[in-house]
Amino acid sequence: MVFVGVVAAAIGVMVGIKELAASSEDPPSASAPAPTTPSNTVWPGDDTKALPTPEEDATQSPDEETTTPSSTPGKPTTEAPPPDDREPETPQHTGALTVLIKMGRVGKVGPNSWRAGAEPGANTEVYDATGRLDTGCYVQWTLKHDSKVVQQHTSSRCRPPSITLFNFEDGLEPGSYILTAEVTTDWHQTGTDTFSFDVVPA
Repeated sequence: MVFVGVVAAAIGVMVGIKELAASSEDPPSASAPAPTTPSNTVWPGDDTKALPTPEEDATQSPDEETTTPSSTPGKPTTEAPPPDDREPETPQHTGALTVLIKMGRVGKVGPNSWRAGAEPGANTEVYDATGRLDTGCYVQWTLKHDSKVVQQHTSSRCRPPSITLFNFEDGLEPGSYILTAEVTTDWHQTGTDTFSFDVVPA
């Protein structure tokens, strides 16, 4: 019995020594070296660029530009206005003139006949691409009686205001007449009209 007790005591001592030795070793997690990863920190004086993270590297390369042609700095984008917003173009004073002599009806006794002594007067109607002209338009009048110039006059406008542009002086004598209106404008347009008529004794 004494021998059995001594053996049991010896086994217990050996088990205690193993447990003590196991408890004195560092745990595997504490002794294992920590994994190293590239650092993104840039220390003062370090000229190297920080390495991109996996997310940045997957979405954009370092040299990739994010600007588009429409957002180029210094070049504002302009769009033409829609056709409905454009102002209509104004017709220009160009081209030949249309000139009409309008004789007065005082003393008129036929389609192209007036009574001697009458003073019917005459006006003009002048048109170009803009419509009927008023100011900036001038008329040189010439009246011939039996092929002889008997009267000339210059009007400072082409549309009569409240008075007649051309008046026959001292009335009309019997015979054949030709009235000419030569028109010029401030835009260097020209036009002419003539009107032939007869004057019969009263």
